[in-house]
Amino acid sequence: MAGTPRDAGLCVVRRGEVADAAVLAELGARLFVQAYGPTHPEPELTRYLSRAFDPAILSRALSDPSVCLLVVDAPDGGPIGYAWLSHGDEISRADLPEWACAKRPLEIDRFYVEETWHGRGVAPLLMAACIDEARLRGAGVLWLAVWQEAPRPQRFYARMGFRVVGATTFHFGARIDHDHVMLREVEPLAHTTDSSVGYSVGL
Repeated sequence: MAGTPRDAGLCVVRRGEVADAAVLAELGARLFVQAYGPTHPEPELTRYLSRAFDPAILSRALSDPSVCLLVVDAPDGGPIGYAWLSHGDEISRADLPEWACAKRPLEIDRFYVEETWHGRGVAPLLMAACIDEARLRGAGVLWLAVWQEAPRPQRFYARMGFRVVGATTFHFGARIDHDHVMLREVEPLAHTTDSSVGYSVGL
């Protein structure tokens, strides 16, 4: 990951563990509010946060081998971002092109970085870890959904090699948001790697 700005150089990306469930639930809820609180108001916001960031849900996900949560820790050890990846199911992959479904696609369900760390190289560091995880899992495609009215993350994903291939929807209570489906192909590993080995990135 040459060229990562110095700010991100002391950060570490690691796999989340079951013991992280409560911390990640709090982090996930807070970062969602940072990103979408102004556009996704109460009373539905509180209801959504309680459903989506229940520590019990996070604990189950962290125990599920088909799911991977990557956590970015700042130099002081506190978490400042995370990505939630999974292979999903036929329903979640319904908005992908048929050719992509044949490549064992891995979805980035959530990708968030603390706003005070925006522009400091942390998001590219986390995305590089997502791409590495896709390779370890033999995924030929990495994909995600992003709100059509959120230009900043769209520009970031485009810089990371993603392109728009379709559309989907996100239900926020009675409200329906329209999302772009974006993907990038993932080059296979050049050599065999034991995916059971713990994984972290630090520069």
